[in-house]
This record gives sequence, structure tokens and C-alpha cells, in this order.
Amino acid sequence: MPPKEQALETERDAKAEELESTFSYDGYQVVRKELFAHLRDPAIVIRKDSITFNTACISGLEDVVYVHVMFNSDLKRIVVRGCDENDKDALRWCIAKPDKRKSRKMSCKPFSELVYNEMGWDSDCRYKILGYRINFEGETLYVFDLLVPEIFHESQKRKKGESAPQSEETKPVNTRKGFYPDDIAGTFGVPVEEHLKESEVKQIDGYVSMGILTGKVPNASAD
Repeated sequence: MPPKEQALETERDAKAEELESTFSYDGYQVVRKELFAHLRDPAIVIRKDSITFNTACISGLEDVVYVHVMFNSDLKRIVVRGCDENDKDALRWCIAKPDKRKSRKMSCKPFSELVYNEMGWDSDCRYKILGYRINFEGETLYVFDLLVPEIFHESQKRKKGESAPQSEETKPVNTRKGFYPDDIAGTFGVPVEEHLKESEVKQIDGYVSMGILTGKVPNASAD
């Protein structure tokens, strides 16, 4: 190896040893996944009258057609786990065909209203939350943190015969472009230790099933 390249390699090795000997996670934040492109990541979309799990989410729980949807009002999280069709509060979260499963809109106005009220959300918006797949006590779960939503304006339907506003100050709302709350958009993420704690589901005791929460179960037979 030429002397110049040897000197550079020696310098890099010395720098690596220095970094290794002094490294600490103190002061580092884990950058939020939400700040990157995530079109193909598992997610739930919550509207004021329905919820929808995307195809990536459904594919992550292999062969699962029915699920339990659970809500934790303290942690502000939704957890989803697979279950059998005849289990209490079982919900069909996808359309199952012989060769594939695909997403379906789950009508659930009572549940959505409770979530919107709990979170203080705007009824003129829909909320997309990324799902994190974890293993807990031998089960595969999806965890959705409602405190980190991507927000989309819903298109406003005009009544028949009603004309659009003519004010020059009125701009059309982009219903396809999402945004995050200021406390999310203005930060990289959370400290490493806090991130580890947030990633844990220590118990299911604090979660309430969707059926118990609303007293109703959405129609599981409608597509």
C-alpha cells in the first residue's frame, strides 16, 4: 500500500478507536420514521366514521382475517392482534379471497367519534398513523401511536345547487398532502432511552377492546 494511503488508513483507524472508546447514546435522538417517505409502510387511516388498514398492514399479519382492535386511553395507542372469527369482539379487517387479502373500509362511527373526542382531533380531517409490528407473549401485534398522526384535510362536499366560495382569499385545500402537528414536525425524534420505553408493550391490561369501548361491533359482513 502506498505510504499516503497507509497514513490515511491509520488515521481512520485511530479516529474509529477514539469514537468507540468515548461513545455514548447521551444526547442522541432516534429520528422519527414519520419524517421519511412511508407510502408502503403499515398504517391505519382513521376518519370520523370509519377506519381502514392499508394492504401493507394486512400483509404483515399472515393469513389473519379477523382481529381484535384495542385502545389505551392512557398511552393513546391502538393495538391490533389477530383472532378467530367466532371470538368475542372479532372484527373482519380485510376482504379475503382465495388468492389474496385486501384492505376494506370498516364503518365504525361510534368508535371514531370516541377516538376523535379522546384525541381532540378536527372532524374535518382524517388521520394516518404508522403501525409498528412487535412480538408480545408469543403473539404478533401492531401498535399505532395516536400521538404521532399524519393529518390530511378531508374534501368538503357541497350540497346540491351550492356554489363554491368566490373569495379571492379562498384557496383549494390539498386533501392528498399530509402534515404533522408542530411538536412532531419541529423535532427529530425522542432520546434513545425514551424511545426504548415507548417501543415496549408491557401489558395488555390497559387496553380496551373496540366492542367494549363503543358497546357496538361494526358490521363484519359488509365489504
